[in-house]
Amino acid sequence: MTTEMENEDKKYCYRYPHPAVTTDCVIFTFHERRLKVLLVRRGVEPFKGSWALPGGFMRIDESAEQCALRELLEETGYHAAYIRQFHTFSAPGRDPRERVVTVAFLALLRWAEVRGGDDAAEAAWMPVDDVPELAFDHAEILRMALESLRREIHFKPVGFELLDREFSMSELQQVYEAILGREFDRRNFAKKMRHTGVVEPMDSLSESVYRYENEEQSDCTVSECCDSMACEPSAYESTAPEPPAYESCCQRKAPAKISKRIGRLFRFNPKRYDELKDNDSFEF
Repeated sequence: MTTEMENEDKKYCYRYPHPAVTTDCVIFTFHERRLKVLLVRRGVEPFKGSWALPGGFMRIDESAEQCALRELLEETGYHAAYIRQFHTFSAPGRDPRERVVTVAFLALLRWAEVRGGDDAAEAAWMPVDDVPELAFDHAEILRMALESLRREIHFKPVGFELLDREFSMSELQQVYEAILGREFDRRNFAKKMRHTGVVEPMDSLSESVYRYENEEQSDCTVSECCDSMACEPSAYESTAPEPPAYESCCQRKAPAKISKRIGRLFRFNPKRYDELKDNDSFEF
């Protein structure tokens, strides 16, 4: 007659061998007008000294998502509030140590400095079009993550996660161009974005809704400089020189502070997007 302890032991005796489970994170950012991915230089074997995606083995008491977030923080010092699973890679032989299945996650984060830690000797942002040879099958994981991102951007507002809360139309266009790898006509892009309603201009033109590339801001506001049709939003969405009236006014107030105007600022409208999503009508 088996004892209760023997029955408890048998609950963990399985017929089939168990593969190990890892997680890998594909973290994208937008910096210097380029789409970049977060990589770590491995400090341990296998592939010591090679670049790889941040990740590691899942502990027995954590979920795959918890593992991905923990490994990302330990290896790069980067904390992600949200990541999403996009694929599982399970080809035999993908890891020389043992049979390993990895759950891959994807996230888009605003750019920030990163540091290496744990078993990562170094961490860095690399342009997606200039990535070095990667360890394991991480080149395939990165390729599939990029494909997934490019599919999603047509039906979800994923690019907004890479921008500040307030952004110019040209900045948003640069994000879309970096992700999709092609250029758009400026006027057509702005028209399409405005037509969807998922972006809205910041407040009214009576307030200062423009910013400049240099750190110092101009002392003059839109309301101080312009009280005519020269302030029509379309007149300020390009990087062309300002109309003479606006330019001369600002130059008189702060000639040394103005560099290159960014343009009118916008913000993401989540309520409008939810309406479109419910009707399956959002498409870029």
